[in-house]
Amino acid sequence: MNVLPENKPTVRTRIAPTPSGYLHLGNVLSFAITWALACKQGGTVALRIDDLDNTRSRPEYLQDIFDTLDFMGIDYDEGPRSPTDFQQHYSQHLRLPAYNELLDELVRQGMIYACPCSRSQIAALSPQGIYPLTCRNEQLPLDTPNAAWRIRIPEDTVITFQDVLLGNCTVPLALEMPDFVVRRKDGIPAYQIASICDDLQMGINLVVRGEDLMISTAAQLFLAQQIGATAFTKAQFVHHPIIRTSEGNKLSKSDDALSVTEMRKAGLTSKGLWKKIADTLGWKAEGITDAQSFLQRFRLEDLPRHVEQV
Repeated sequence: MNVLPENKPTVRTRIAPTPSGYLHLGNVLSFAITWALACKQGGTVALRIDDLDNTRSRPEYLQDIFDTLDFMGIDYDEGPRSPTDFQQHYSQHLRLPAYNELLDELVRQGMIYACPCSRSQIAALSPQGIYPLTCRNEQLPLDTPNAAWRIRIPEDTVITFQDVLLGNCTVPLALEMPDFVVRRKDGIPAYQIASICDDLQMGINLVVRGEDLMISTAAQLFLAQQIGATAFTKAQFVHHPIIRTSEGNKLSKSDDALSVTEMRKAGLTSKGLWKKIADTLGWKAEGITDAQSFLQRFRLEDLPRHVEQV
């Protein structure tokens, strides 16, 4: 299966973990799928670590990213080779000027407004946590103390895009994530801004994510439309199934018992990890024991629609 037509540029994709907890089986599944998709097409894989969230980042979580990739035997073409290399040359904090330039463009378009609402205030008005547009028409100064910046999402905004695995996807952005935050209260650009900016600067043309992040794809496509970033709107997208527990919940970094680190402490080998990945995908009889045997077996169309923890 060819993800990109032959007349398209060479595939460029990225593995983009956050150092906000020890990586779990769902993370390594996403790494494996992303890496295999690129390798099958002779593409380029970059390691990009999303570290803007200082409140949850820890040095041990950063080290865990490199340890896990090494444990898996997955290689990548671009990006940091160690925590020190990352901090000195690749941290997102080094790219803040580019993120702020994108924000400035949205400000010039009159799309940004200030919102000092707290999560508890939003929850009191909207139990589901969907922002009720409280500050949209308040015309608060953008330099209002302790205020986040939000972007105006016109009513009835619906984002439609083609997913290589899922086909036509439609996300009612104005209903599911109205006027999302683009700059946090601490003045740091929000995830959606940093992610699309990085993808554009890195020339990413294949975005691989778990299907739980489809709303983020919609938000970033909306941003791309506002700034005329056709390189992103023309990118290919793959939203793969995510691993869920038997109760139907997605795996979380907050549950250390499910982390690869904890499983390694309990005796999990690299071969055992790849077997877990294969079993999770329903490829139990395929003899997958390492990255190369996974790559030989991998076909995007063979991914199951739903997977559970094994």
